[in-house]
Amino acid sequence: MADEDATDGTQPWAAVQWPLVPGRTALVVIDPQNDFLHDEGWYAASGVDVAHMQATVGPIRDLVAAAHDRQVPVIWTRHGFRDGRDAGVFYHLRPFLKEGGLRQGSWGYEVLDGLGARPDDWYIEKTRLSAFYNTNLEGVLRAVQAETVLFCGVLTNQCVAATSKDANFRDFKPIVVAEAVGTTLPHLHDPALEMIRVGWGEVRDLDGVLAELRALPLSNSGAG
Repeated sequence: MADEDATDGTQPWAAVQWPLVPGRTALVVIDPQNDFLHDEGWYAASGVDVAHMQATVGPIRDLVAAAHDRQVPVIWTRHGFRDGRDAGVFYHLRPFLKEGGLRQGSWGYEVLDGLGARPDDWYIEKTRLSAFYNTNLEGVLRAVQAETVLFCGVLTNQCVAATSKDANFRDFKPIVVAEAVGTTLPHLHDPALEMIRVGWGEVRDLDGVLAELRALPLSNSGAG
């Protein structure tokens, strides 16, 4: 296992590997909503190729199941707004959203069925790319005593990148699970992961994360 502060002096950065500590780990699932992932969601209906994002469904389901099994807190985020007034500048970058999509209270806003979401999980409502901006995500992570935070969901180069970077700013240790994140522009996926890897977090493969999650003790919740 690489030391998180280690460097051999040959490059100005070093890859890290942060262990999943019992009682100090959480899973954040970024925006796994119908409008992004469903064949009848707003993105697909608007002609956006959602295949790369849909490839995350199985990995997300596996991560959520493993987290629930070991009592790791699962936090779901949903991105949306009422209309153009509260959507922010992003709204002007996506003209196909002007007629609908990502609207709070709609079917498209809801978490895709079959991912394993439970009523007693945590849910964060966000209106900007970072799930920390004007939300209680930091408060929830502090409440569950998280230090290391696993990230999966969509989109790799947008909300996943922004939220994992903001986690770093708040001294959490972000780990992005490579096979469990996707985007509408697949050619940006690998560059986004490389930016995360050398800039502010760890990028780890799905099998390694699942193995480490499944090895955690059942006392992982740290409740009480």
